[in-house]
Amino acid sequence: MYLQKEIERLIDIAISEDVGTGDITSEVLVPVDSMTSGSFVIKQAGVIAGLPFLEILFQKLDPEIKVTLYVEEGSYQKAGTIIAKVTGPAKGILTGERIALYLIQHASGVATITDAYVRKLKGLRCEILDTRKTLPGLRALEKYAVRIGGGSNHRLSLDDRFTIKSNHLYFLVGRSPTPIKEAVKKAKAHRPDLAIEIEVSNPRNLHQALETDAKAIMLSRMMPSEIKKCVELIRMTDKKVYIESLGTITLDTVRAYAETGVDGISIGSVTHSVPDLDIVMRLK
Repeated sequence: MYLQKEIERLIDIAISEDVGTGDITSEVLVPVDSMTSGSFVIKQAGVIAGLPFLEILFQKLDPEIKVTLYVEEGSYQKAGTIIAKVTGPAKGILTGERIALYLIQHASGVATITDAYVRKLKGLRCEILDTRKTLPGLRALEKYAVRIGGGSNHRLSLDDRFTIKSNHLYFLVGRSPTPIKEAVKKAKAHRPDLAIEIEVSNPRNLHQALETDAKAIMLSRMMPSEIKKCVELIRMTDKKVYIESLGTITLDTVRAYAETGVDGISIGSVTHSVPDLDIVMRLK
């Protein structure tokens, strides 16, 4: 529900940005009573995402525009498939064309690459996680698309949970013999209601992290062989800890990391460098 509300806010911003005071070309050249229809066609295969937001968009532009969906949200479709159709006043359809295309092109691109990672882990109990490496203003749409692609959301914003990384520990090194434990102590004192996650990049830090009651441990920039040893060590403690791996992980290497026994793998590239799925709207 939170993501949908944020996406609706994004649509309002997009309309304001793109339309301004009005689509003056359509207002001058398109008769008020002109009706038309437009079919959304995908030009390359992929996972479709963002379809529910077409109706929200076009209803804001003209309540008389009808949106018909031909495929299910999250379904994989072949190139050439008609995925949706809009029918109604031509002016409103032309005005919303670019915003509509960008919403579903971008969301579908994110969902498609996420699905590719998820399929690499078939048969394993490990999930693909996104990160905060999202385009400013588009986080809600991208996080939504990750879910549609079968992935899971990491934190939505910096106030979701404490995530203690090396950059934070830098300010405690030299002030405390156990900087990780000191960081957790400070975090709990500030907001005892929030979960704490700790990033570790070597066995020494892992032992220190295991002496806290952190709910999640991120094994950062380690090779699969190192991660497997860390996972075995964590499991031996019987602590209820979510184990996450992150680093330079690709489609070619992700399964090897998942086979180490981690619970989740963070992949920044599912949002920060994804090509949009090629979709067009053809008018009749």
